[in-house]
Amino acid sequence: MNGHFVPGNNAKPLDNQAEISRKGGSALAVCVLCRQRKGKRFCPAVYNVICPTCCGTHRLKKLNCPSSCPYLRQAKAIEMAQREAEWAQQSAQRAEVEQRLTAFAVEEAIVTFVAQNPDLTDAEAVAALQAVQDAVEREVMSGIPHEPQGEGRVKALAMHILQNAHAMRQRLGIPHNVLLARVTRLLVQRALTLSQRSRDRQGYLRALRVDIQPNSLEQLLARLTSSAASTRS
Repeated sequence: MNGHFVPGNNAKPLDNQAEISRKGGSALAVCVLCRQRKGKRFCPAVYNVICPTCCGTHRLKKLNCPSSCPYLRQAKAIEMAQREAEWAQQSAQRAEVEQRLTAFAVEEAIVTFVAQNPDLTDAEAVAALQAVQDAVEREVMSGIPHEPQGEGRVKALAMHILQNAHAMRQRLGIPHNVLLARVTRLLVQRALTLSQRSRDRQGYLRALRVDIQPNSLEQLLARLTSSAASTRS
């Protein structure tokens, strides 16, 4: 992504570039980004040590942080918990409705995709949900849009889920990214539970097809926007 520090271009191996200050017999490497503070964290994005300040400042903005980074995982957990708490402060009834509508948009995307890919597995659906959650959380933290990571049908399904969310956002003003991240996380938990109860690797997908018809999102949005227009008039 443009603006990211790229390993090899901006950082050299510690033995070649890191400035070492020796005190009391111990070696402390200097942050390879600011060149001012001590490099206390190993950053897999630049494959070198950086300081906590640069880690927090450049995370997901100038640094292409991998999902495996423990500092990214910790920061995401804290950030999303704070954002969800702010969202939950609104009317409890409204919050529940928004969450149900968002879940429908996400799962309708899955059902519609399964109609065209009947051999899709629960594992692929879970991977797509996790990819959406990760991409959305990255955008919440950085303010920069991120595409879901994945390949083949997982990537295609993740993009379809985001398309549904975008369509609903244009028509109804929801879901905002914090809500979408919350819903995908909850749906992953539901999918894993239902999948474990099935031997054919489609327990979750089969349950979805009972309650949701493919290509039904537009019908729901039309009813909701029509109802809102009638209320205003």
